[in-house]
Amino acid sequence: MNAHARESGSLLLVALFLILGIGAMVAAAVRMAGVETLKTIEATQGGRALFLAESGLEKTKYLLGNHLCDLAGMTLPVTDQLATGESFSVNMISLGNHQFQLDATGTAKTAQRKVREVVSCTLKGMWGTGLIGCQGVTMGGTVVTDAIDSDTGQTNLNNGDVRTINPGAPIILSGNVNLHGDAMTTGAGSNLSVSGSSRIYGDAHVTGTISGTSIDGTKNSGMNATTTAADCDPLNVTALVSGNLTAYLSSKYGGSLPVATHYAPAHNTSVTVNTATDYYVNAFDLSNNHVTMNLQGPGTGTRNFNIYVTNGGAFTIANTSSLNLTNGANLTIYMAGGGDFDIKGTLYIDSTSSLTLYTTGNVDLEAQGYAGNLAENFKIYSSGSGTVGLGGGASLSSVVYAPMANVTMLGNSILIGALRGRIISKDNGTPDFYYDEDLKDSTEGGKGFITGISWQELY
Repeated sequence: MNAHARESGSLLLVALFLILGIGAMVAAAVRMAGVETLKTIEATQGGRALFLAESGLEKTKYLLGNHLCDLAGMTLPVTDQLATGESFSVNMISLGNHQFQLDATGTAKTAQRKVREVVSCTLKGMWGTGLIGCQGVTMGGTVVTDAIDSDTGQTNLNNGDVRTINPGAPIILSGNVNLHGDAMTTGAGSNLSVSGSSRIYGDAHVTGTISGTSIDGTKNSGMNATTTAADCDPLNVTALVSGNLTAYLSSKYGGSLPVATHYAPAHNTSVTVNTATDYYVNAFDLSNNHVTMNLQGPGTGTRNFNIYVTNGGAFTIANTSSLNLTNGANLTIYMAGGGDFDIKGTLYIDSTSSLTLYTTGNVDLEAQGYAGNLAENFKIYSSGSGTVGLGGGASLSSVVYAPMANVTMLGNSILIGALRGRIISKDNGTPDFYYDEDLKDSTEGGKGFITGISWQELY
């Protein structure tokens, strides 16, 4: 073999080793890339699984709040599938003392993550504020707001708060309004204006701007909105009123309604009813002079009375007449067809009795005399879009829920309880309003508010 042949063989051998080395390096690189790709996929799926578990926690907490902090009626575990191969499952147990343990497992393809959160759930009703105008509160002239507690007898508690809910819903205080409480707007871009001799003795927390300086407490403007227009009517008042009207007729008369009568006692008449009685009328008329109607309970326990006014008829008490509920008399009045509930006389409800009104029409309470200091014993639910007038020359204790009506305070009356209307305003006179703090214990229209206590990732 000559030198040239030997050199060619050596070069070929070197080339072969180079090719094999490069091949090995490429193969190693491919293997490393594959490993890294698998690690990336696992990390991505793991992160996605954790996100799914967290999503399950949030959905479960939302459902717990909507179920008023009660597991009864909830379907457990709470599950959902966001995409193919991606899901979560959340189980929940009660730990007592309004605390709950939530175990959430998120699955993304082959990856799973499990987290545990312990939360507390606090039920708060809708009557935490005395005056709520969904679309606005406007007061002028002389008005005083404050608070009492009918349960303890405490007065002047400086909690006569005013609040609006809808976006762009203002609070306007002019003249000589003395608001012994806070002014709050919770809908987006809602302003507060304080002018004249008006004064806010508490804080101002608004989502819009603040105009005026007569505010003793802290002033916070431009706050984040926490409500929308949907939060105005948590009870769905249209369904509430129509449902109660329908349920009453169905339970009392089935499919065969009696003939509606016109109930109108003669002048100078006193009527006492001490047996459970149902009236089905096209008008309930105590407008004749000096008519006194007494609905009496048993003294021990309660006795139920029902008045159903059909065909848009009115319920009327003239200024010389009176309706008295005593000794455990529970009266429910149903106003169908848009008729007026018009009280110009005396309405007496003792501490053992109650009156509940469901109406689709206007309400005018300008009585010369009210009695009873328990607001929860006189409840008004109005699905009408007209007016609710509250005033006269006496003291009225009541809870008014009329989110679609304009609620007006008038006269020289003292109003005790809580009011919710489309717009709250003052018409005439010098009315005083006192929020009854005993209503804070009511869970009506309530929502569960969730607070996290602890969180941990189990795997």
